[in-house]
Amino acid sequence: MNKLMDVLIIGGGPAGLSAAMSLGRIGRTALVCDDARPRNEASEHLNNFPTQDGIHPATWRKEARRDLEKYKTIQFFSGSVASVEKHTNFFRARLSSGEVTDFRKVILAYGIQDRLPAIPGLKELWGKAVFHCPYCHGFEVRNHKLGLVGNGKFLAHGIPMFSALSKDVVVFTNGPADFPEELKLQMKKNSIEIVEKKIKKLLFEGTRLQGLEFEDGTVKERDALFATPLLPFQMKSDIGQSLGCEKNDMGLYQVNEMKQTSVPGVFAAGDNMTMMQSVLQAAASGSMAGAGAVFELVNEDFLKGNSYEI
Repeated sequence: MNKLMDVLIIGGGPAGLSAAMSLGRIGRTALVCDDARPRNEASEHLNNFPTQDGIHPATWRKEARRDLEKYKTIQFFSGSVASVEKHTNFFRARLSSGEVTDFRKVILAYGIQDRLPAIPGLKELWGKAVFHCPYCHGFEVRNHKLGLVGNGKFLAHGIPMFSALSKDVVVFTNGPADFPEELKLQMKKNSIEIVEKKIKKLLFEGTRLQGLEFEDGTVKERDALFATPLLPFQMKSDIGQSLGCEKNDMGLYQVNEMKQTSVPGVFAAGDNMTMMQSVLQAAASGSMAGAGAVFELVNEDFLKGNSYEI
């Protein structure tokens, strides 16, 4: 007979580790499954996180796991979750090791997988000279020659933000620009150039960006780029989809204030449920998802007259 644990946490990043802490502090049992595929693996530092500003992402995860050591109800598994099946009163999970364990709740904290335009050089410089978030990396490249690679509404809403970082900003749409005429006029007033030519490749040496080469052979020098991902977002796992969790138009899980998905007993936290994607935001949502799971667990036990010890 399979053992029953309180919560399965799929993902060992900021969201999953923060969810585990919420659970551990109320004495609930949880298994954190980490397949070692952090979204910020290419980055050398994480920022915009009070007391941790500039720390290496791997160091942050190591210290977060160290903080969890005192919570004896929290366990870790190094590997992936192959499948999760919903039963009447529990979820049955099969791990990549072949082990099968039952859980009362599930927290989806596995984040998203960045998909970038097929431009040679983008992947090589991702997290080094090509970034996705001005809060995470903008300060380090302020007042440099910046480029924005993207098009349409998703890029348009961020243009004022990037223009605040540097007076030398160029937008590369990699084809005809899909912006309202009013925005184009505002960009012109703010000296933001729009380049609609097809990008052939990025020019770089080591991890230092030199510029962009276009299909017509011309080159535009840039020091750093911010690139918008291809939409809809792609999850790192299809567990939520297999359970029937609803998504929005961006491909992110729809959740309520407590990070409960459309499937009872299943919560989502981190980059897979919000456009506010950063380590700090992921940690905050993970803490809330853990609290949401705790709330349901303790109330279920209270109604049954069950007691437990921390």
